[in-house]
Amino acid sequence: MSSDRPNDARSPEADRPPASDELGRATLIRSRGSALLDALERHRPGSRDHADGTATYAFAAAVELGLERERAEAVREAARLHDVGIVYVPGQVLAKPPGELKPEERELLDSQVASGAKLARGAGIPERACEWIGATRERFDGGGPQGLSGERIPIESRIVRVACAFDANVAARAKAPPGASPYARRQAAVDELRRTAGTELDARVIAALAALLERAAP
Repeated sequence: MSSDRPNDARSPEADRPPASDELGRATLIRSRGSALLDALERHRPGSRDHADGTATYAFAAAVELGLERERAEAVREAARLHDVGIVYVPGQVLAKPPGELKPEERELLDSQVASGAKLARGAGIPERACEWIGATRERFDGGGPQGLSGERIPIESRIVRVACAFDANVAARAKAPPGASPYARRQAAVDELRRTAGTELDARVIAALAALLERAAP
């Protein structure tokens, strides 16, 4: 990645040394999480594509924010596992539009990240990565399941949440009637994320993805 980063995109957490013994190697997270992804794909076909897309954007954003490569690779592999707790959510709940969910169904969806973190621990994923997975539903304004807000949410979890939202938005726009170029669809997806900056999502992480997109412009 280029070192030409916008000043507002770089996170102060990027300068903190990682706890390498807790992070573990990205290859360890990936190998031990493989069975979890297989189970998720069986339960919700197409989940692996979203997992891979989220992982790609999370890695790119982590590097853009200044995280060293080992840590960015660990973020990438944790991002791949961010939805594994969905195996505990019935298919009929997953099929409902968000506006039609009953309170107990919404609560079940919100609890899937805690279930995913528990599954990851059982699979032998390093504890630090499990903590990241467990915080990926936290909102920047504090309105998430654990009530964490701002920089109390691990930067890795904030990166994964933005990457997840971006990948889902791009995928949804790709299914729309043709007309816009891939670049235009990605730009529109970034604009959509910006509307939630400071409330749901971390503005610095959004800025990092926007900077990447700008450099990739044709």
